[in-house]
Amino acid sequence: MLDITFALIILGAIMILGFIGNIIFNRTQIPSIVWLLVFGLIIGFILNVRNIDPSLLMTISKFFAAVAIVIILFDGGINTDLYQLFRGAPRGLLLSISAFSLSILGAMTMVVLLSATILPSIPLENSIIVGVVLGAMVGGTSSPIVIPLACKLRNLQERTKMVLSIESIITDPLCIVVVLAAFYMITFAGEFNISVGARNLVVTFSVGAVMGLVLGLIWLPIMSRVRKEQFSYVATLAVVFLVYSLTTVLVGVEEGGEGAGAIACLVFGLVLGNGKKVLKMINYYGGEGYEMEEETKHFHSLISFIIRTFFFVYLGMVVSFQNTAFIIIGIVVLIILLGVRYLAILITTYRGNFEEDDKQTMIVMMPRGLAAAILALNFGPGLIENLMPGMEGFYKDVAFVIILGTAIICTIGVSIISFYEKKKNPNLDSKTIEKIIDEKSE
Repeated sequence: MLDITFALIILGAIMILGFIGNIIFNRTQIPSIVWLLVFGLIIGFILNVRNIDPSLLMTISKFFAAVAIVIILFDGGINTDLYQLFRGAPRGLLLSISAFSLSILGAMTMVVLLSATILPSIPLENSIIVGVVLGAMVGGTSSPIVIPLACKLRNLQERTKMVLSIESIITDPLCIVVVLAAFYMITFAGEFNISVGARNLVVTFSVGAVMGLVLGLIWLPIMSRVRKEQFSYVATLAVVFLVYSLTTVLVGVEEGGEGAGAIACLVFGLVLGNGKKVLKMINYYGGEGYEMEEETKHFHSLISFIIRTFFFVYLGMVVSFQNTAFIIIGIVVLIILLGVRYLAILITTYRGNFEEDDKQTMIVMMPRGLAAAILALNFGPGLIENLMPGMEGFYKDVAFVIILGTAIICTIGVSIISFYEKKKNPNLDSKTIEKIIDEKSE
């Protein structure tokens, strides 16, 4: 009975911490990730998680990760304006690809140099794959942090906000698909083939997008008819899980079906969240009421909030830090990510007439989040076992350092930017500032 009571205390503490962290985030721009990860570390130390059966932790983690992927990507889809997405697509896509590619290149170079100097027994091919996967895991920014922060920074141009938002929306599924492709090639095919991986990537994105679009168009009129029923939003949530599962089975788990399922959830959310716009694009004018209600969006945002809160605490719990070298590697990769971020911003803003303040903000707006945590926890152990035996905990420990480090960089950077904003506009009182922030957030 004492164990149950203690578990309920931990459960309540996590939920309260998530709530308080969200308040702090809204008022100070300090991401709640920082508090959640640290709290997870403390709980892990108290419960001595290291001695718990790893297979049990992995079973829980895999199920939790699948749920988190579905919820987070669907929530990102329903809260994205389709027209704004198209308007900022060129620069946003350029930033996504350049930042993601440079992250992979930087991480790969670091791991190869590490294996050549400290770990000479590891084959070069294996170290290259480990580096590529590490770069892919931490190559994307977190939309739950980036989008609210971008909206609250009053000095940012609207197109800068949209470019940052698009990057955070695109890179989450990109990270998931690339890592899944590498995982299944190593686990099932036994080799890492770039041409096969590129083909699977195209198939995954295309099949996932088509499935999400078709199933979204089918569910739109049904959702409109049942919306007056009590708790109708639960039915939509259930359909999201079915969309993910159906797409995964159709593509095949060994062929990267989970990645396709993730893309399908994102597109499914885009369709439901932009029902009127989508129907107008296909010249269907009878669907004026086919739009997701705010109540439903709030419900899914709540579920997303709960999932994020628990998963970051869980990451902190299972991080072992048995090898201090992993902490150093994480710090080095963090510095590399900051450097390649600078290059990616230079590429993206070239001849784009972006203000200097906007460029500086785009550089620090690089927080990693749930996608990195999910991938490190669930696919990292299997890859390390095959490629770098004896380096258990590599991905999750390094990912923890990077997630925490990028959140701190983002926090400090945004705080400095906000400080100079106030110096430039000393006549604005706090109420006026809050009013402007609220207007920008809507």
